[in-house]
Amino acid sequence: MLINMVASLDGKASVGGKAGAIGSQTDRSLMRSLRARADAVMIGAGTLRAEKLRLDVPEELAKARASRGLEPQPLAVLVTTSGDVPLGANLVGSSPENLLILASPEIPKERFASLSSHVLAEIITKEMATPADTGLDLGRALEALKGRYGVGVLLVEGGPSLNHSLISSGLADELFLTLAPKVLGGEASEGLTVVEGPLLRPRGIAPKLVSVHLFDDELFLRYALRSEEDAIC
Repeated sequence: MLINMVASLDGKASVGGKAGAIGSQTDRSLMRSLRARADAVMIGAGTLRAEKLRLDVPEELAKARASRGLEPQPLAVLVTTSGDVPLGANLVGSSPENLLILASPEIPKERFASLSSHVLAEIITKEMATPADTGLDLGRALEALKGRYGVGVLLVEGGPSLNHSLISSGLADELFLTLAPKVLGGEASEGLTVVEGPLLRPRGIAPKLVSVHLFDDELFLRYALRSEEDAIC
């Protein structure tokens, strides 16, 4: 499972809650290239609430995917613990036949019902809840994506809370991080970082640098987050 994010030099992953203004056209091209190699693209509901997004690939990349035996478009996957997902307002380009929601079993039934008309299916079963039934078990959800929907390569595009959950659970294999040549400043509450949540172990984790590329003052970094033998999806 891959995470792809962009951040400013001072560590901000959003401006006014939105990430779109940070990266360059080159960064967006990289994002589309990664999507073209993935079986599914996942985001958290908070990321979708913050701005209009699309999780598909352009027509030329869709044709290239089909020529490799893949579905023309990667499966769009949304993760929500509240059921507050503005599908009609903010999700662009994904049809109901290609949209899946991973949701907490605690979501009110009325919200669950309202989501059902927009998606292919929902994974909202007790078998994927945590032992205390307080939320979605992401490990079991990823196993279901692989077993039920054939998702071998999953690309995650945030937000920071979802990134934290996946990394802290040992589910993320690699991080693609673009460092944009921008210094944004602002108070801590005004901008999220790439990973938001409690400290990851006493001293964090130690990713291994796989590659680094420089283009027009923008750095494109690729890190391995865990060993291949530990990989799940």
